[in-house]
Amino acid sequence: MKPVALQTYTLRDAFEKDFHGTLKAVAEVGYKGIEVGGAYGQEPAQIARAAADLGLGISSNHGGLPTPETLAQTVDFQGALGSTRLVSGFGPDDLKTVDGCKACADKLQKAADLLKPHGISVHVHNHYWEFHRVEDGRYPFEILMEQAPYVFSQLDLYWVAFGGASPVDILEHHGKRVELVHVKDGLLGDQYHFKALGTGQVNLVAAIGALDPTVTQWLIVEQDLSDGDMMEDVKTSYAYLTSHGLGKGNK
Repeated sequence: MKPVALQTYTLRDAFEKDFHGTLKAVAEVGYKGIEVGGAYGQEPAQIARAAADLGLGISSNHGGLPTPETLAQTVDFQGALGSTRLVSGFGPDDLKTVDGCKACADKLQKAADLLKPHGISVHVHNHYWEFHRVEDGRYPFEILMEQAPYVFSQLDLYWVAFGGASPVDILEHHGKRVELVHVKDGLLGDQYHFKALGTGQVNLVAAIGALDPTVTQWLIVEQDLSDGDMMEDVKTSYAYLTSHGLGKGNK
């Protein structure tokens, strides 16, 4: 079983109001780590120290891709945070055509080349639009993986399924590139609708079972919106993973 982290974006409103109290609450649920999705008024070293004091690891950080001009800033931030994984992504307009996908892949690969000497890897996070076919019949996701060979995928299971693809099929072909996975659930239909893990329509057992255990390092819970209380959903999601033997926590 892989350790379970929480993407801080899930509790973004609570983190903005009370960073330390919210982080403590996440640790008390039993999560083994966090994926940083915002600074919430903190310096990266402060985030790292607060997490360490609570026994939380840092799986990764979401941020912009570096350019030669911003490389030092990115490296310093990642170093202060204690994170060797940088996650980024693209909007739907960027990935509408083959040429657009190739341009995005070029940005990813250039960022990976810049960061590799500093021991930092690049991971691309997907939404549903990476799984709508472009004019040559391929998924944008496939083009990104082909054209940026040294970049990893942070596969978001819900968005893959909502986009119309099978998470299991994608993992069978690209599992060696998935060190981080966003474990997300929700309803599958015409409109996206997020739910706590185990209460939606994604076959999470099959998808997590298809992960390569020698490659995947973290299961990261992320939920964009809640029908009720987000902290309760965070607890429900943790309980689902740990009680079903799908992931491990501190409790």
